[in-house]
Amino acid sequence: MPRLRPPRDPVTVHLDGEAIVAERGEPTAVALVAAGRLALARSPKFHRPRGPSCLRAACDGCLARVDGEPNVMTCRVPADEGTQVETQNVVGSRQTDLLRMADWFFPEGMNHHELLAGVPGVQRVMQAFARRVAGLGRLPREAAGARPAHRRSVDVLVVGAGAAGISVALGLADRGREVEVVDDDLTWGGSVRGLGSEEWRPLLDRFGEALDRRRLTLRLRTTAAGVYGEDVLVAGHDGAEVVQARTLVLAPGAHDGALAFEGNDLPGVLSARAASWMLAGGVSPGERLVVVGGPGGGQLGRAVAEVHGAATVVEGVPVLARGGARIKEVTVAGDGGERRLACDTLVLDTPRAPAYELCAQAGARLLHEIRGFVVTAPGGRIRDGVFAVGEVTGSPLVPDVVARDAARVLEQA
Repeated sequence: MPRLRPPRDPVTVHLDGEAIVAERGEPTAVALVAAGRLALARSPKFHRPRGPSCLRAACDGCLARVDGEPNVMTCRVPADEGTQVETQNVVGSRQTDLLRMADWFFPEGMNHHELLAGVPGVQRVMQAFARRVAGLGRLPREAAGARPAHRRSVDVLVVGAGAAGISVALGLADRGREVEVVDDDLTWGGSVRGLGSEEWRPLLDRFGEALDRRRLTLRLRTTAAGVYGEDVLVAGHDGAEVVQARTLVLAPGAHDGALAFEGNDLPGVLSARAASWMLAGGVSPGERLVVVGGPGGGQLGRAVAEVHGAATVVEGVPVLARGGARIKEVTVAGDGGERRLACDTLVLDTPRAPAYELCAQAGARLLHEIRGFVVTAPGGRIRDGVFAVGEVTGSPLVPDVVARDAARVLEQA
């Protein structure tokens, strides 16, 4: 999968000792995929090949050992000179894992708790084998040192640096409030980074200018892990803290939609958001793309098709994907019946499920819809000093709607 453009600031990372050229700061998982290393991980029990599918730390397809630390989401590790990535939980190599035989011996599934249960001596051996098969890597080579933890108070804390979050952050900063924005990604912009639309450019430029002028603070690779009363637990790669905010704005966005069909976990099956991010970063996810969309989707899938150029766009529902270390074919059911399409990448453009969890912890009411739980907050207000905005409230990712919802929050904050 060639890059659409050569790295502007190249660095060398290593996968199992193999040198790979990457763009400094890009997700390490993307650098590996760009070099043709798609199957990065193995499923814990049956050791089936796994590849990145979301690029937002919500799947296990990019898990690896990084610089001696096991079970790292490599989509959340910025590529840097000398980064060492090692395949974990295999016997043999990344390409040929001998433990894959568990999948072949038990094609209908395996309940290791009952396998040869009650047979003296044998059960203990089988349990030891099951523990080995289901491992997720060895412990770190060295014990990690204690990381700092403390409490502090802030004026405004905005969780989420997507379009909705940065819109509210800019509005509050314009009013002279001291604003801090946290996001668990490597960069800011959220889903709109992959849309490539000029209608988002003014908002992104304004936020970039505000950062340059230090009118607000942005902390990336930082997760708001929970809301407990007036406290927000914030964890980053440099430690953890409990934050109390005079105004708390929750803009966590939405999770990628998932579809249940045989083969949906094959390497090369991507969310439309992940594929759009890759293309925006100058990396093609594949050569033969099939973009499958349906009711409620379409926005990011269209962006992928426009940038890639050679993608096949189909409306319908995938029912079967075939392949091994990479998807090779997908069967899609639509109004005209079923179609079998050859591909090396399947892009799923499905309705996203609101990331409601933090809002629920903060006391928000939820409404269940087919896409998931939607936060119901009149005017964006959950309770005094706590607000929800953006896709988490069910709003579409449209500039006018984002601006309207941000204005409603600003009226009350």
